[in-house]
Amino acid sequence: MTTEQNTSNSSNGAKPDVEEIQADIEKTRQELGETVDALTAKMDVKSRTKARLDDTRQRATVKLNETKGQASVKLQDAKVKTSQLTAQAKESATDDAGKPKPAVLGGAAGVAAAVLGILALVIRRKRR
Repeated sequence: MTTEQNTSNSSNGAKPDVEEIQADIEKTRQELGETVDALTAKMDVKSRTKARLDDTRQRATVKLNETKGQASVKLQDAKVKTSQLTAQAKESATDDAGKPKPAVLGGAAGVAAAVLGILALVIRRKRR
């Protein structure tokens, strides 16, 4: 029974009736049950850990999906840029008929000569 009820009943001089007492007991039981449930939930480390793990897993999944989306966009941008650069290189390396320009052929010959020279030096040093 609450202090308020005690005060009102004692000031009236009347005793609380049985129904009021039973209602007060039921209310107290309900409040006590809620308190016990709350304390049990706080003490249940396994459930709290699982809930936190689930929350972390969900946040990681969202972040992963965001990152995948960003990577996909960047990959598409890189493909477009690569395609453009390839077209530019082809355009600058060929003449109007689509044949390689003499400067490109000279450059390719120079690179081939340099590679062959390096290979010859490597082979010569290994034989010694």
